[in-house]
Amino acid sequence: MNIFSHGKPITILQYFTSKFDDYWHILYPVTDPLKREQDHYLYFYDISRKALDYDGDFSNEGIYLFEGYDGKYHLHPLELAQYSLACWLAWRKTDDNIWVNKAMLHCDWLVENQENDGSWRIEHKNPKYSDLPSPWPSGMAQGLAISSLLRAYRYTGEDKYFKCAKRACDFLEVDVGHGGVKREFDDVFIYEEYPRKQLNGVLNGYISAVLALYELSQTDSDFQDIYLKNIQNLKKILPKFDSGFWTYYALDGVLSSGFYHRYVIIQLKALASIDQEFGVCVGKFEKYLDCTNCIFKALWLKVKKR
Repeated sequence: MNIFSHGKPITILQYFTSKFDDYWHILYPVTDPLKREQDHYLYFYDISRKALDYDGDFSNEGIYLFEGYDGKYHLHPLELAQYSLACWLAWRKTDDNIWVNKAMLHCDWLVENQENDGSWRIEHKNPKYSDLPSPWPSGMAQGLAISSLLRAYRYTGEDKYFKCAKRACDFLEVDVGHGGVKREFDDVFIYEEYPRKQLNGVLNGYISAVLALYELSQTDSDFQDIYLKNIQNLKKILPKFDSGFWTYYALDGVLSSGFYHRYVIIQLKALASIDQEFGVCVGKFEKYLDCTNCIFKALWLKVKKR
């Protein structure tokens, strides 16, 4: 099977097992917190395969191109930021400077292409989300970019990367109604991965932003307050993603696929290494994977909705 397929066989298998994956459905190993403490280029989980396994196209300048839903290649800031972060991890895994050079090339792209408001705007859309702004920002793109830029700052000591990361953080607080990604509801909020007209609320995208804020707060204590505000907020909204037998992918009621259910568990394990309270959700969501009826119910409802 082509690793760049968006096909469904792997998606179905991952309801039942974590032994199979492809480029679009990699279940990343959680990084040992002690190793992360010793090597600040490491991330909460090892996404290096997003760089090492990539066999697609690059621009003439060597910039990652995303194979879109239309079969064409696009400059896609969210995917580009993720690739950039993966290059830092590929460097630590292989000790090959080709990867740090690629990471820096993409961090320079992020600096040069950041909008005045601190965002990166995306032209290409998933057809399911046609109601996105044109172009659209993403809380997940902001978070992944922050994490990669902090590593560029650490590597070079050049303030432009840190300033870019700070502007990206500031944009997270811009309301959806004003062209941003922050959506407030029911005395809580979320940074939208997809800031659609109505509440979408993708969990894994929000967690990516929260993890970036943690890294930012570790670099500059001025960001401790926004990180802590988000950690408390995440604890409040997590129960909304629990269906009682599976996780919801988003707050619009869409159930997670097998991949995203497992991926959120990985993210929550990473958070539990920072704050043990998240371990409760990890245990609960892992129990759903041990429940055959839960798995078949989640898969059946997912297929039925399609």
